[in-house]
Amino acid sequence: MAMLKNYLKIAFVNLRKHKAFSFINILGLAIGIACSILITAYVFHELSYDKFHKNADRIYRLRSDLKISGDHLNIPKSSPPMAEYLVQNYPEVLNAVRIRSLEWLNIWFKIIQKS
Repeated sequence: MAMLKNYLKIAFVNLRKHKAFSFINILGLAIGIACSILITAYVFHELSYDKFHKNADRIYRLRSDLKISGDHLNIPKSSPPMAEYLVQNYPEVLNAVRIRSLEWLNIWFKIIQKS
């Protein structure tokens, strides 16, 4: 216990003696820990997507791979009749749902909710 007390005393003396260096180190440590926590929270949020469903392991999302002007794009969009086509031609697909987002409609609902 005496050794730990001595280490803490030396650490505080060094912190007071080298204030700028200590501030930079503590600030860097705080930023690093904050970034780690934010990244971890983001990863856990992304991995929990659709996990509240009873059969979450059976839900899939259709994505389109596009190559435009040398750029490779992987976007979560497909043609409108794709859902019906999958259900009719693939027996392992039990049901399909199309989701469409209208940006102006979302903004309109946000404005209405604030009023």
